[in-house]
Amino acid sequence: MPAAILALLLAGAGAAADDRVIVPAAQYPWSAVGRVNSGHGWCSGVLLGPKLVATAAHCLWSHATRRPMLPAALRFVAGWDRGDFLDASVVVAYQVAPQWNFAAMEHYDSAAAAHDWALLELEKPVGDQVGWVALGDGQIAGMRVSAIGYGEDRKHVPTADIGCHLGMQRPEGVWLHDCAAVHGDSGGPVLVWRDGGPVLVAIHVASLGGLGGAVGVTDFHAAAAAKGAAKTSHVGPLALPADPGMVARLTGP
Repeated sequence: MPAAILALLLAGAGAAADDRVIVPAAQYPWSAVGRVNSGHGWCSGVLLGPKLVATAAHCLWSHATRRPMLPAALRFVAGWDRGDFLDASVVVAYQVAPQWNFAAMEHYDSAAAAHDWALLELEKPVGDQVGWVALGDGQIAGMRVSAIGYGEDRKHVPTADIGCHLGMQRPEGVWLHDCAAVHGDSGGPVLVWRDGGPVLVAIHVASLGGLGGAVGVTDFHAAAAAKGAAKTSHVGPLALPADPGMVARLTGP
């Protein structure tokens, strides 16, 4: 990546340009991304196995009741595209970071963002049909990544910022990135393309001083692995195969 961009990211300064593009929801790997819907709004999430979804913990908070929502109030919808979708399931259980406290919603900051992850367990094996991404084993400052989600400005289609970069890790633990994101993108995956498939390296959770904030995969790797997160990616039968041109962009310099 250009040295000037890396310097800005390592310093925690600068702002992310909006380079998001609409991507085909039914095409892998975008098919493994979906909306985490509730009666109070939505976030984004990504499948890590047949029944396992990673998202942001703050997405489980109800601003109406000022309490965390029950699992049954949440529904993961994969491949949502203007009313059509590939598959969906209700959530039967979830786990948040041991350090996460829903009281942080009253004074959310970068320290809270550092542990803002949740793992959702689905009733149905949606991932068998639409695919999933592999669970990564770490992240490195300066690595080239892509971020995907359902932002509020285009809430009915997935958008992706392809070829953005992961920056520094702040002392409190949150990672900065220059991928464009808005409300609704929270919980969306930050991916790399490695060994022929998509790999999760972080989850977008917040906007911090003009840059994005993300939870690195190392913060929830053990918990996800214990719940069966896959080490290799999977393309489900309902998903269209990855477009070679898009793969070239995902893997490009």
